[in-house]
Amino acid sequence: MSEDAWVSAQRLLHEWPEVKPDVLAKGVLRRLGDALAGLQDGASGWLDIVSLTRQLLLHHHALGRTGQLSVPLREGLPTADQWRQGGCNVLVDGSRVLLRGMEWAPVEGDGPAHAAGLAQVREAVLGKDSTLRRALEASPADPFWKDILGYDRYLSKGQRQAARSVALMPPGETLLICLPTGHGKTPVALAGAMLAGRNSGVSLMVVPTVVLAIDMERRVRELLSRRDPGAVHKRYAYFGELNEADKEQMRSDIAAGRQALVIASPEAVVAGLSKALRDAAQDGHLNYVILDEAHLVEQWGNEFRSEFQSLAAPHRAWREIALKGRAPRTVAMSATLTEQQVTTLRDLFGSGEHTKVVWASELRSEPAYFLNAFDSEEERSAAVLEAVVRLPKPMVLYTTQKKHATEWAETLRAAGMHRVAVVHGDVNDAGRRRALEGWSGRTSHGAVATEYDVVVGTSAFGLGVDLDDVRSVVHACVPETVDRYYQEVGRGGRDGSPSIAYLASAPGDHGTAQSLNSQKILMADTAWGRWRAMFTKGQHLHANRYLLDLTLRPPRMPVGYATHKDWNVRLLNLMDRMGMIKIFPPTPPVRQSEEDPSDWQKQMTAFYETARDRIEIELVEGQTNDEAYFHDAYNRIRSGIKEAQQNSLQRMLNVLRNERCIADTLAEYYSITGANGGRHYTMAACRGCPHCRRQGLAPGGVASLYRKPLSPDPAAVEWPPPASPLAHLHPQTSHFSMYWQSPAERKDNVLPVLVKLARSGLSHFAGPGVRDEVAQQIQQQAPGHPVLVDHDGGLVGSGSTSTIVWVADDAARHLDEDLQYRVEDGEPVYLLLPRQIEDPTRPGVPFVMTHPSLNIQQVRSEFR
Repeated sequence: MSEDAWVSAQRLLHEWPEVKPDVLAKGVLRRLGDALAGLQDGASGWLDIVSLTRQLLLHHHALGRTGQLSVPLREGLPTADQWRQGGCNVLVDGSRVLLRGMEWAPVEGDGPAHAAGLAQVREAVLGKDSTLRRALEASPADPFWKDILGYDRYLSKGQRQAARSVALMPPGETLLICLPTGHGKTPVALAGAMLAGRNSGVSLMVVPTVVLAIDMERRVRELLSRRDPGAVHKRYAYFGELNEADKEQMRSDIAAGRQALVIASPEAVVAGLSKALRDAAQDGHLNYVILDEAHLVEQWGNEFRSEFQSLAAPHRAWREIALKGRAPRTVAMSATLTEQQVTTLRDLFGSGEHTKVVWASELRSEPAYFLNAFDSEEERSAAVLEAVVRLPKPMVLYTTQKKHATEWAETLRAAGMHRVAVVHGDVNDAGRRRALEGWSGRTSHGAVATEYDVVVGTSAFGLGVDLDDVRSVVHACVPETVDRYYQEVGRGGRDGSPSIAYLASAPGDHGTAQSLNSQKILMADTAWGRWRAMFTKGQHLHANRYLLDLTLRPPRMPVGYATHKDWNVRLLNLMDRMGMIKIFPPTPPVRQSEEDPSDWQKQMTAFYETARDRIEIELVEGQTNDEAYFHDAYNRIRSGIKEAQQNSLQRMLNVLRNERCIADTLAEYYSITGANGGRHYTMAACRGCPHCRRQGLAPGGVASLYRKPLSPDPAAVEWPPPASPLAHLHPQTSHFSMYWQSPAERKDNVLPVLVKLARSGLSHFAGPGVRDEVAQQIQQQAPGHPVLVDHDGGLVGSGSTSTIVWVADDAARHLDEDLQYRVEDGEPVYLLLPRQIEDPTRPGVPFVMTHPSLNIQQVRSEFR
């Protein structure tokens, strides 16, 4: 905090109650101003003021500054005793108090662990002023990245490789991306989608919730407005609360391929958007299908949000009905992926053996972990209350049950903290949006006053929340899986600044976690009964295709339309994953040439009115209707899901024992088996945990980590390369040279040839002749074709099967060593070079005399 902020805080407290919110203020100072403005009408309580002021005091002192904050003793402001209760050192001086913040950490005792804990909380209080902020290894941007988004750099090599892999994807392929929070997953997806949309077509981004769809729309507008000011006025999110005119316009634009990007929840995709997306796919307009937060396909789709896995049906249909060579590309993205989640994504959305992975996974280095176990609920409650008051804001307080979230909000308000919101599964989308806007001080239309510093929520809260300065995440519960725990801890420190993760457990928590861990999955006998009821009453269409009624229930089961339909959907999703069937949405009727337009419209209306209760299946396994075989296969997948859940709970319980560094448990859990039997490892990181704090501070002192993650540098995916556009000129070799004999010949011909090569499908450009301005000119003249530049030698020396276009400058006399190896190894390369460059194996002899080559002016006329 600057001296100005210190002075501003003192001024706000002295001017109260004449305080007005200032949306231009920053951080905790802004929150304090908003809290003071709400003090008289009860929107804020005395403890809100004390907690925020203490955080400002600690920040000031953590910067090495001295002094006490002078605050008036005035009716309506906190009393001297209340300042003390909130963790301040108080000196009463007549009509004022002089305040200093007292440091606190949720660690017992006075030994090295406590000192380390205090230091780790101090770094979280410092936030963006901490020397421990995340520092990524940036790399120069490729021309397509700069052209689409306006960014000069990639945030990390992982982001670069993911972006390149997405941009170069052939139609019909599937790519799984594991890219850590803060490395920019959204720009990766957006760059590919908007690049493809330069020509025409639509890309679909599926997000878990309506709130996230609206927030993603805001982020997309911000990103695209760098290059297109009109982007801030466009609609990208499709959701129920949109007015009908906007919905109809979006559906029309999607079907015609005019809507470059649409963001929607799974429910919207399988309902309101189903016809528009099918029409787009059929006409070859569907470019990308992007699954954001893709781990939820397995995590939520097994149980209460079956639409996540039901997406597989329209997704498969889109690929089946697309024009040849125009099937949508599929990108599934997450910051963390487990073995089970990757398997589910491959089964439901993969392209068989061709499913590729970009793995750049590393643990978050921002959180310092604190875990305390208490002997009673009363002790735990007292500890959590103290933590909520004294740990830095903004904050999330997690509970497992909805009633506990409500109770905690009431407890905090009774204690004097009124700036508290509640979000759980019973809070509707509008309520969630109000909570998020009041918590963040930001709406889709701009900044507003903050209303909340703490959100009390269940696991239903926080997914994809883009409030980057959350400083503390507190758990008054034991999550039922280590995955849920780590996802929730990850709400903190998204700006790369240190954060706090505090978990306080009580005796009943383990039983609650065990109960919630037991996913409700049909027993094999029940599943068989449901399958047979649907199949025997289904309509045979052709070959192995059948139309099933999702609302059917087995005999002797009570009536319950929605419940039965949901169980049937979950069952068919599992059977699809088992490889017994393939699921598709119902096929619309085909209009007959003589059919009356009004009759046809009635027929289509009737079809779409019933389509949500129908599904097409294709029998894949000949023994699907053999009861013994069905039981055996079903029990295998059911046991696998149950075992994965139990494993995740067991790892959560291992974390609570504090017997090893938390990073070891998490890194193991988030490492998976690779395509060829190897491992995709998650890099470990630890800023502090109970196990590590026993040794005191990290060896490097306050400004270091116990474990610093290695920065992942995955290989970009090697997709099947396009045909070489000049192959007819060098049928016997993988390399070919184009030479110039004068600077004038070079100036007139090099750029036009490079543009022709880019338009022909070549993307990899390298060499000293590909300067930034040249690379951007290639991209501008070949819109819709991604241009990549080898800034670090990684493309030339990678052994890539793609053709590298290497360009020399006029001063060149020799080939680079890596380039020589590429030519000798038979890896495809086109060389643009001056005629005088020597053959490295024959000194004095021009390279173009001993290798297939042609004058560059003649090459311009040879493109087919």
